Amino acid sequence: MNLLYLNTHDIGRYLNIYGYDVETPNLNQLAREGMLLRNMHCASPTCSPSRGVLLTGQYPHNNGLIGLAHRGFDITDKKTHLAAFLNQQGYETVLAGVQHEIRTRSESELGYEKVLNSEAYYQKGIRQEEFLTMQDEMATEAAIDYLQSRKTTDRPFYLAVGYGCTHREYPDLPPGYNSSYIMPPKGMPDQAGTRQDMARLKIALERMDRYCGKIIETLKAIGEYENTVIVFTTDHGLPIPKAKCTLYDDGTGVAMIIKAPGVTRACQSSDALLSQIDLYPTLCELLSLPQPGWLQGVSFLPVLNQTSSEVRNEIYGEINYHIACELVRSVRTSRYKYIRHYLAEYPYQIPCHIDDSEPKEIFHQAGIFEQKLPMEELYDLVGDPQERNNLAECPEYQKQKNEMQNLLLDWQVKTGDPLLETGTVCLPAGAIASTPDSYSTKTQVILPECRQYLGALKEVLQNNIKG
Repeated sequence: MNLLYLNTHDIGRYLNIYGYDVETPNLNQLAREGMLLRNMHCASPTCSPSRGVLLTGQYPHNNGLIGLAHRGFDITDKKTHLAAFLNQQGYETVLAGVQHEIRTRSESELGYEKVLNSEAYYQKGIRQEEFLTMQDEMATEAAIDYLQSRKTTDRPFYLAVGYGCTHREYPDLPPGYNSSYIMPPKGMPDQAGTRQDMARLKIALERMDRYCGKIIETLKAIGEYENTVIVFTTDHGLPIPKAKCTLYDDGTGVAMIIKAPGVTRACQSSDALLSQIDLYPTLCELLSLPQPGWLQGVSFLPVLNQTSSEVRNEIYGEINYHIACELVRSVRTSRYKYIRHYLAEYPYQIPCHIDDSEPKEIFHQAGIFEQKLPMEELYDLVGDPQERNNLAECPEYQKQKNEMQNLLLDWQVKTGDPLLETGTVCLPAGAIASTPDSYSTKTQVILPECRQYLGALKEVLQNNIKG
């Protein structure tokens, strides 16, 4: 059985299959032929750590990828990466397009035999709005060429195809495009600026859907569709305040579709509470492979084959580093969410963790980044699904709060969370972080102890970093 892993940046669940008005016919069809997972969450809502969890089956503080790969953070044991594991199991491991688990051009260290990106894929001097789409088109064509060149006697393949056009900066709107009839997602004010922002994202999503459709059609044309497990997902929520880089559901909630021949049945969806850390052990079962001992997730094969409606009672989340340090932990059940903040010296949402955009400016002008965050948060997800009414100090909810605190503490002990012992998560040598009050990713101020590493990262750092 082959494995096709399709992934994209920063979309949360902003897709037609989750109810939004976005034209994604190919993903809709894939969902109809497989299973749509409606309550899947990432374990760390920032780009590299999220992918690291999914592709190592370990939490960030266990696998080492606690921050962004292009800022010097790294997986400690690269043999745990899914590509390396599948390569050892006899798979031909192939990458086309984006990966964010290691610095660019180092992908062979993760276990990829073939990296299909040409030199043109990395060319510079192109506007970001055009560059990401160009890269995605090249990745799609490279993946198609690879599939069409395969022989029937070849080993089973693991093909990872990563897309970037859904990351900011989004594509420009075509002339005359009317964004008046677009509804921004929950959590964003319905204003002209946010509607236009979502219109640009819609253009990117529709392009990404078209690229996925081309690859799936190629699988069908070469006769491998019914011999391939297909996974589509993203890394975390939308790049807006109170979503990406937060442990609210708008930050951790992600789209996921799985089509597994002989396992998933057409037109099925599941509300099972799941974490992306559970995908690795699930794939091992789907591909009839042994589960390596380092995995920390739970296989949700019983959900896919509908022998069980749930496989876990709670999921866990963490944030350590994105542009700056932000130490947060959470536990979520079907009813409650408990969030614990550890960075008492900067009790605000960190502005540089949100990419510059019109929605960010709207929130900034409204003073959102000046509002203090409580050290503890507790939400009733049934009565308050948007997580706005913090119950942590309400006397009538202390029993629930204590239960959630104990769940989180047990997980931290079991996984060896360094926060319990040291109260912090140390910045690894070679990695860089900025001051938490840096407003923009384009004008961030680097921590003094990180200046020595800037030279080594110069080729992959695109922003203006001040020392």
